[in-house]
Amino acid sequence: MINGPIAVLGANGFVGSHILRYLRANGCSVRAVVRRPPASDGNYRIADACDVYALREAFHDCEYVVHAALGDNYTITGSIAPVYAAAEAVAARRLIYISSGSVHGQSPRPGTDERSSLSIRHAFSYNNAKVRAERKLARLRARGTVETVILRPTIVFGPGSRWVFDFADSLQNGTASLVDGAHGICNSIYVDNLSFGVMLALTAPNVDGEAFLLADAETVRWRDLYRPIAEAFGVDFDTVPSVSPRPPQTTLRQRYLDPVLASELLETVKQIVPRDTREHVKRALRHAIRSARGFISAAPPPSGGVPDEIAELQRCQWRLPHDKAARMLGYAPPVSFAEGCRRSIAWLRERSRRMSLAS
Repeated sequence: MINGPIAVLGANGFVGSHILRYLRANGCSVRAVVRRPPASDGNYRIADACDVYALREAFHDCEYVVHAALGDNYTITGSIAPVYAAAEAVAARRLIYISSGSVHGQSPRPGTDERSSLSIRHAFSYNNAKVRAERKLARLRARGTVETVILRPTIVFGPGSRWVFDFADSLQNGTASLVDGAHGICNSIYVDNLSFGVMLALTAPNVDGEAFLLADAETVRWRDLYRPIAEAFGVDFDTVPSVSPRPPQTTLRQRYLDPVLASELLETVKQIVPRDTREHVKRALRHAIRSARGFISAAPPPSGGVPDEIAELQRCQWRLPHDKAARMLGYAPPVSFAEGCRRSIAWLRERSRRMSLAS
């Protein structure tokens, strides 16, 4: 049973705002923790996700904390310790961390589940940052007092989701394209299904330190998500161009341009290089990183005009299972994929109406 308030960090974001509404709709006492005041919410606190002192004030009296804050790679990794320390300072019982199924890659190997080992050698720095964040959280829990549960959704869609409005906007401006006909597996989860998973994870017994993949009940392909959006805007889905981009060539970016890795390299220099030569080495490293970034930024765009990350997601051939969540959390998605699409399209139509009135 949930007695004390629940702090939702990142409650202004797409995922955080839906979690906030869902928990409140189900009778929970919830406090929004945001960087900027929300448009209409009397029960909120202002705190940066990396500011432990502000977070302690924001989490005061909260029994549970949900970390759903967005941010760049620095924020993803840098917020873990302050959030955990603040939760510990207020004697919170459990911290729910919204990670990502992308810790397993955009196109995970067949058989991948929560038992699969994680790597920081992904081609995309976001994935590596999420893996580092999970590892840091595990280390903190090993010597801390606040229980932790990690949730790994992948393609979170719904009203306000970029997976919905990005494709709708590209249809309207004539830039839409599909990777290999959008036949790849879309590891989708409607945002209210994720929120339901959060509510279960708050109080489920014997799940401390566990990680859970979460998804919709159905096996979904990208064309299943995109076709209803096209039809809603009067576009024949079968006429949307299909492209076959080359596999990403991002080894240099992955190993040397990942901003979190670059920061760690500079920190390592501080620890192992003699003081009298330290600044020379750090300057040389910074110069090399800047030069390499300039080289990459001057490279031609991905073939087909589809970003490498999106192309790899749409090539996925493995449906990430949520059997563990069903077994240990009692997770059974309450909203069907079709209903999630219907709600998303209703939101898109209202968004288009408001944009027309404003223009």
